Amino acid sequence: MQAEEGGRGWAPRWLAVIAAVTAAVAGVTLLDGAAWETPVAGPATDRPVHRAPPAPKAPAGWTLDWSDEFSGTAVNPAYWNVEDDSTYGDGNDELACLLDRPENVSVAGGELAITARRESAPLRCGRHDARFPDGRLYTSGMLSTKGRLSFEYGRFEIRARTPTAPGTSKGLWPAFWMRPSVGDIGEIDIFEVLGTGAGQPGANRIHQTIMYDYLPTHRQQSRAYDLPTGALSEGFHTFAIEWERGSISWFVDEVLTYRRTATTTPWLDQAFTGDFHLRLNLAVGGVWPGSPDEATTFPARFQVDYVRVYRR
Repeated sequence: MQAEEGGRGWAPRWLAVIAAVTAAVAGVTLLDGAAWETPVAGPATDRPVHRAPPAPKAPAGWTLDWSDEFSGTAVNPAYWNVEDDSTYGDGNDELACLLDRPENVSVAGGELAITARRESAPLRCGRHDARFPDGRLYTSGMLSTKGRLSFEYGRFEIRARTPTAPGTSKGLWPAFWMRPSVGDIGEIDIFEVLGTGAGQPGANRIHQTIMYDYLPTHRQQSRAYDLPTGALSEGFHTFAIEWERGSISWFVDEVLTYRRTATTTPWLDQAFTGDFHLRLNLAVGGVWPGSPDEATTFPARFQVDYVRVYRR
């Protein structure tokens, strides 16, 4: 997905315990890994009961290991880092300043929204933005679980709606992807979608990619899958990978769309072994999508219903 600045196993369980203890000390309650909130004052019998949503039904052969259903009123800091005053993505010539503010990253109504905006006046992005010293006209958001949650193997699934309406979304680039928690080898793009301008095809095209590194030591391998019916921007769709030793398989709305194995990709297990973390972002501009044009609609919202991780 991005050109970046220069122990194995399933970590979520023990990280969740640590997060719960830390949250309890800070006066925050974690509920079934799905929501967080500050306790309500008053006698226990007078307090409203916050009920976590029922556990989602796991796909056949899988057990739910971790999820964020975005049931609270803010991003759960036990799970996610939110970039702030960040010029991350400059390696791709992206245009947005990534900010941790409600206008760009918010949780409400059981949904995470990452919102790209065209600002009325340039905003300074940190103190060392050499590309735009007078400020940037675009802002957006990016979240990751780096340093909080890491995973080796599993099914990684998101239900989301992209802001890539045909003809009015040029320069928008929503993505859900994974990177190693230690080291620089391996990137799994679970899905990426590029916005389109007037008369430009590809509004319903989903890109699914693996990379060994950014040199490239090995050529990336990818598939472009076109949604057969409907529009990505008109409703929610599920995107998933099943990552196991010797194989990675991609799914869109439960349809198997792409598969890589040690036979098709001899470097697969070399690149995709060890702990990886999750990344969610809505980029604006860049070498690949191009810049927004006059028809691009802002604010543009990348809406996420849930993120779930399953294990065998």
